[in-house]
Amino acid sequence: MRSLVVLLVACSPAPSYLGTEVPKPCTTRDPEGCLGWMMERDLFAAELGTYDDASLRAYVQRVVDRLAGGSSLGATPRIMIADHGETYATAGRRIIVSRTTIEKLESEAELAGILAHELAHLEARHVLVTLFGRPESDSAANRRDAEAIADERAVALLERAGYAPSAMASALAAVLEQDDVDHPPRAERIARVAKLGANRGGFEGRAELLANIDRMVIGRDSRLGDRVDDAWVVPALSLAFELYDDDRVVSADDILVVRRDRATILAYAVGAPWARELATSLDASEVERSRLGLVTRGTMSTARADDSPLGKLARAIRNTLPQPIAGTEVAIVERQHGALVIELGGKGAPVLHMRAASEAELVASEPNRISIEHAPAAGRLSALDVCTGRLLERTDRTVEAGDPVKCAAAAMETVRGE
Repeated sequence: MRSLVVLLVACSPAPSYLGTEVPKPCTTRDPEGCLGWMMERDLFAAELGTYDDASLRAYVQRVVDRLAGGSSLGATPRIMIADHGETYATAGRRIIVSRTTIEKLESEAELAGILAHELAHLEARHVLVTLFGRPESDSAANRRDAEAIADERAVALLERAGYAPSAMASALAAVLEQDDVDHPPRAERIARVAKLGANRGGFEGRAELLANIDRMVIGRDSRLGDRVDDAWVVPALSLAFELYDDDRVVSADDILVVRRDRATILAYAVGAPWARELATSLDASEVERSRLGLVTRGTMSTARADDSPLGKLARAIRNTLPQPIAGTEVAIVERQHGALVIELGGKGAPVLHMRAASEAELVASEPNRISIEHAPAAGRLSALDVCTGRLLERTDRTVEAGDPVKCAAAAMETVRGE
């Protein structure tokens, strides 16, 4: 690892990544710090894949800071909140926390349990495999052992930080949905940590967590792309892509796929720095400044090989980003806070009608959010007049008068039953 960083210094006097000069960790003996910066740059500048809530991120960071004080780590990991996907630790002392994971939890202690599990992976340096690949001897059984060890270590980290160790079991019960080959069976994991954390008290922090997730988006965040009537709207960019009656439309997550006659159109939002790098990779490009923003058209070129150490690292990370394949005709519409990439395939030259999204379209695509209400009396939630039709908790939960209750801000079906 050290020789890798020495080569980074030698390969370029002022290397850059996604349009920004790399920081000191990339030019000194701190490979993990360099990798972490690169990955964070990807999330924040390239994909528009982060959940943009500075106060929530600061709160989660404080929880990690508290846990890290009892760990063997020399530096506290940096927290990033992803808009969707999984919660995981990365090489580079970063912990990526999924917003949808936070949504499922009921207390600060449960949040601390999930974070402590990832801290344990960082302590044991399990996460180096995320970039450099898994050794041949790293079997599925070994990976399951690593997960079990991280669970057990998390219980100890919770107790050291003053949290209730029993929260680890309830946290796993909330976030684990099914078994998979890389983890021990769900029931086995929950039973093991429940036994380890039994009969020992500590801070729960239910009110603290709920206060910090009030108004947080719940479910899919439609601001990166959602269909509204006869248009595909990207509220994050205030853009609308008009659809026709004969279009065959598929919208998967935040990507629009339109089949129009014999042509295929793909559209997806990315961060402006990544869009600019894609634009420099277009052959025979034409640039036009329009009322919608800077529009660059061209054909995606074959990636140029950069076999320097920094180039290899950058390529490994950038391959995870959304991008057209070589030979694809591309149009990139760059806005103030991001860009829309449009890929054209098949035969023919379809007419593309882009425009500014209307106020009504922006309102229609506003995502659902959490709303914290308070129990009017003591009892089971199922028997109380609170969050009617909008409850986001187990209906069998017992609360005291005035206790915070997690609801949806807009009317929607209860997402957690008894």
